[in-house]
Amino acid sequence: MTHHHSRRRFLRSAGLLGLSVAASGLCAPYIARAAAGQIRIVSNPGLENATLNALMDEMGYFRQFGVDARIVEIPGATGPFDAIADGAADVCMVSGYNMVLTRIAQGARVKIVGAGMKKCALTVFARPEGMKTLDDLQGRTVAVGPAHGLLHTLMLQLMKEKGVDASKVKFVDKGSNDQCHDAVARGEADACCASVSHLNDQDGLTVIREADMWQALPHCIFQTAYASDSALAGKHEGLVAVMAAYGALYEYLMSPASRDAFFDARRHAQKKFDAASADATWTFNQAQRPYSRDLSLARGDIDYLQNMYIGLGSLGQKQSFDAVADMSAAKAAAKLVS
Repeated sequence: MTHHHSRRRFLRSAGLLGLSVAASGLCAPYIARAAAGQIRIVSNPGLENATLNALMDEMGYFRQFGVDARIVEIPGATGPFDAIADGAADVCMVSGYNMVLTRIAQGARVKIVGAGMKKCALTVFARPEGMKTLDDLQGRTVAVGPAHGLLHTLMLQLMKEKGVDASKVKFVDKGSNDQCHDAVARGEADACCASVSHLNDQDGLTVIREADMWQALPHCIFQTAYASDSALAGKHEGLVAVMAAYGALYEYLMSPASRDAFFDARRHAQKKFDAASADATWTFNQAQRPYSRDLSLARGDIDYLQNMYIGLGSLGQKQSFDAVADMSAAKAAAKLVS
C-alpha cells in the first residue's frame, strides 16, 4: 500500500501496512537527486515504530530532506531483515533484531549502516517478594520472550557482566516485552526484562535498578539500522537523505519541545491511549537521550556487539568492520543535519 498524504490523513491511517512520502523539492539539489529512486524502508509493527512514523510525518522531515520513501511493516523478529536480504526492501532504520551480525556472517548481502536507539531502553521488573538485586533472581522464573531472542540475549549479557550465574535462572518465553511484563503482574513469573514504558505502571512491581540496561550495558547498541549492499551501491544518496531525516527526528524527539507532538502521535498510534506509558517513554528520552542526530557507529561499537554475540554463542567469529558495516551514508547524513 502506498499513500501520499497529509498529516491528518496519515494520523487516520496510522498502523496500516505501508506509507509513502513524496519529495517536495524544498531542499538543495543534492537532496533533490536523492528522491530519484524510492527508498523502501521496512520495520516491525508496534507502538514505538508507529509513533516514530506519525512524528516523522507530522514534522515533515521526509519532505524537508527530499525523501521519496515507502515504509512497510512486516511482522516477526526476522521479517525486516529477510525482506532486505531478499531484495524486497532497502533499509531498516529501527531494529532490535539480535541476529544481524550472524546473518551477515552467513552470507546475507547486508551491512549495518548506523543506529536507531543507541541506549538499551530496558530494565528488570520484579514482584516485590524479596527480589532487589540480580543475585536474587537465581532460583526464580524470569520472562524474557523467545530463547536467544533480544530480551534473553541482553539478560544473559547483563548477568555475565555483573557476575551472576544465569544457569541458576529459569528463563521462560511469555512473548513480547509487554506480554512478559503482564505475565509478571499476573503472577505467572517472578520477574521480566521489559521496556521503560512500564516505569509508571501502578501494578506493584519493583525495578531492579542495577539492571537498568542503559547504565548497566553502556556499550551495547540497542537498535541497529541496516541496508542491502545493492541499496548502498545504487541508492546511496537516497539513504543519506533518509538517515538525515531520522537524525533530525531523533534530535527533535529528545527536545522538550517535542512533548505535545509526541503525545499526539502516540495517541493516534495506540488503540487505547496509555498516558502513563507515553509519559514514561518521553521522560526517558529526555533524561537519557538514547538517540543521536549522528546515526553512525564506531568500530568499538561493532566490536562490542561481535564480542558479545561470540561470547553468547550466536556468532562464530569476528569479521572486519568493513565486512559487516558501512557508515558512509550515516556520516554524510550527519553533515546535513548539523
